[in-house]
Amino acid sequence: MKRTSRFLLVLGILIALFGAGIDYLVPGTSPGLNLPQLLIIAAGAALALGATLLRRASSQRRRASGRGKSILKVALVTLLTLLLLEFILAAWGRPTYFPRQIPSIKARELPWGFCDELGCRKRYEAVVDACAAGYLTGVRCVINRDGFGDTDEFVVGADFPQRDRILMMGDSYTRGFFADVGKSFVDAIEGAMLEAIVWNVSEPGTATNQAVLSFNGIAPRLKPQLSILGFYMNDFPENLVPKDMSLRLIDDEGKQYFVKRFEYDRWGNAVDLPEHSVNAYLAAGARPPVSELERILGSTHLGTLALRALDFALGLNEDESFERQTSETRKYLRQLRDAAAALDSQLLILLIPQSNDVNAPDRSYRTARQLFDELRIPYLEVRHLLDAATDYVDFHWNNLGHQKVGAYLSECVTAFFANKNLVDCEGVVLP
Repeated sequence: MKRTSRFLLVLGILIALFGAGIDYLVPGTSPGLNLPQLLIIAAGAALALGATLLRRASSQRRRASGRGKSILKVALVTLLTLLLLEFILAAWGRPTYFPRQIPSIKARELPWGFCDELGCRKRYEAVVDACAAGYLTGVRCVINRDGFGDTDEFVVGADFPQRDRILMMGDSYTRGFFADVGKSFVDAIEGAMLEAIVWNVSEPGTATNQAVLSFNGIAPRLKPQLSILGFYMNDFPENLVPKDMSLRLIDDEGKQYFVKRFEYDRWGNAVDLPEHSVNAYLAAGARPPVSELERILGSTHLGTLALRALDFALGLNEDESFERQTSETRKYLRQLRDAAAALDSQLLILLIPQSNDVNAPDRSYRTARQLFDELRIPYLEVRHLLDAATDYVDFHWNNLGHQKVGAYLSECVTAFFANKNLVDCEGVVLP
């Protein structure tokens, strides 16, 4: 019995090791733990534990007289097994969840952006200086004194009551990223309506919650007859944080890094990380831990297995997480709708598809349409205009994509101002 239990113990350990290292043994497998691997590891661990218990139960005398010694042996065997597994995983070069040592990159935040009651925007003087120094180019250098990416200053003129007025809101798409200066879809609207006033308060790295803040701060000045929100699919997760924007870090060698101040924990809660943690991890290309305990666990190979198992288990509740994102997005869309109605401004949403949505809309895209229908917010789809292969670059529209959407949206806007109604706007869905 003693020999059998020892054999089963060794076999259980080998099975668990095989499950952990299957990525390196079976051709065609992808890195990371999946459910079959977790089951193999669990089966091996169970077999090893059972063998240990069997060995203890095989000797009634020793169990009766030395229960404490048996418990000590079980603990010792378990500890040695864990240490052996940690050693083997380390010898195989399996990466830990978090880097054990953060590279000593001295990255500091460039003081170009800030967030306040108008949402997130840029510091005018800082951006002007950065552009002069060559740190920023293209549309990133288009800025007004309010800190938004617009060539117009947000100052009310005496002729405003007689002119058509449009407020644009959104993220990097509406800001015109990856289009040349003057080639974005917002520029196309301005070109088609030369006498209209178009203010653009979009800001890269923000979501619907930013649009609510910016609308409430800027729209009372402009009193727009038409307010257009560029809605992109990452609005759903980004609406879980109160305010967010992309930050820029720079190291001593002048290399720049793009990061976000907020991270999410495994339950979808926003965690406002300490600046030194954000800088050290994200500048090194690693996701920062949300707690010191997680950092310690994730710096070991066995802790990495536990965190990945937890990730997998919580991943089974992705539907619940997305429901929460949807609920927050619904709240902000309702606030924006009601704020526009209070100023007698017609709200229109430009539904911006991801490249993979062009041919087959995914869940986020379909949910967005359902929300607009539910809240009775008019929206415009442009999927039929776009080609995923030719109109996108780095997940954004290129000049061609912007021009296609700009021409289509300009026709809609022109039709609206002809009779102050969206009914003649081609393609608009009127819930």
